[in-house]
Amino acid sequence: MSERDDYTDAEWATLVGAPVAVIAAVIGASPNGPLGISQEIAAAVKSFEQAAETRRANPLIAALLITLKGRFEAFTGKKPEDAAIEQVDIMALGRDLATAVAALRAANALLTLKAPPALANELRAWLLELAQAVAGAAAEGGFFGIGGEQVSPKEHAILAEIAAALT
Repeated sequence: MSERDDYTDAEWATLVGAPVAVIAAVIGASPNGPLGISQEIAAAVKSFEQAAETRRANPLIAALLITLKGRFEAFTGKKPEDAAIEQVDIMALGRDLATAVAALRAANALLTLKAPPALANELRAWLLELAQAVAGAAAEGGFFGIGGEQVSPKEHAILAEIAAALT
């Protein structure tokens, strides 16, 4: 199993929510002001673009990216093609780190249950890369970016929680 049709809408929403949960957890762990958050979101978008190029042979990742593209287009008023995406509450994932980490645990359990191990492991690896890219996108602390830490202690902590949730 590795295609969209192999999952119910609720299961697919769980998987699609995983990258969103990663982004929300990292940003929420150590909010960095409007400039920092925009840099972190830009890093996430870049990671999505890179995955679309480098991981397109993985049908699970490719299908997730297509669905996520539809979700983000919905913000512009376009109706998403996949009804499952409407079940992903982006705002709820961003409000509570525990909710985001729980969403990752649920996605990991579903991957273990239904996805071929090689495809599931590649998705897990990409989610960890996504988390690291977002965490490292903006220096924290310092003064106008001088003297800050690239990854804050709170971000290190959430990266460890994300890794544990995906293990």
